Amino acid sequence: MKLHSYLTPDGKFDYEKYRAVQEAGNRRKLHAHWVHRETIGFLSNWLREHIDPLRFGLCHGTRRGYEQVWMREQLGIEVIGTEISPTAKDFPHTIQWDFHDTKPEWLESVDFIYSNSYDHSYDPEKCFTAWASCLRVGGVMLLEHTDQNAPKAVTELDPFGAEREELVALLNRIGGAQFGVREVIGTFPFTPAAHLKDLHFIIVEKRQRMDSR
Repeated sequence: MKLHSYLTPDGKFDYEKYRAVQEAGNRRKLHAHWVHRETIGFLSNWLREHIDPLRFGLCHGTRRGYEQVWMREQLGIEVIGTEISPTAKDFPHTIQWDFHDTKPEWLESVDFIYSNSYDHSYDPEKCFTAWASCLRVGGVMLLEHTDQNAPKAVTELDPFGAEREELVALLNRIGGAQFGVREVIGTFPFTPAAHLKDLHFIIVEKRQRMDSR
């Protein structure tokens, strides 16, 4: 596991630098998209089969916002995406938002959260705890993991990296009795896109309310 640090000259966390790096990276890569319709279709089918009811979902770190558009089409429910960059306003169903934070109306009320962008977190424990606090009991996080989420892929733009087994262990440790890994999916009825090497989905389930946190 590896985590890049954003520090001021006196050794304190430099949030403004983190945000500036993320916004610049977003604009630099705005023409590209990582997510593919086949993976969203697969996850939508999984959600229909395993999560009931399905009323509201979040997709974090979505850049061009394809994931929430496709999930809305597939599931017929409200799904919104978040993006830290001001470019969020240019894409449908997307709000400008730092995914380390929560909105009061999200707490204990989201049926699922999907992300392939948690490697952009400056504090993964804070990030995953915040996401879990938004899930209702029985809700799930759908976390995409490929070779690009490994420690070797860490950069200033992608500050967090963990091997799949390390990420599973981290999620179970910080979740305790309140949330943890339900299953890891690595076999698919489709051929993943070429850039999705060693594709797996880590499914994290909310087990208890987190009002006390």
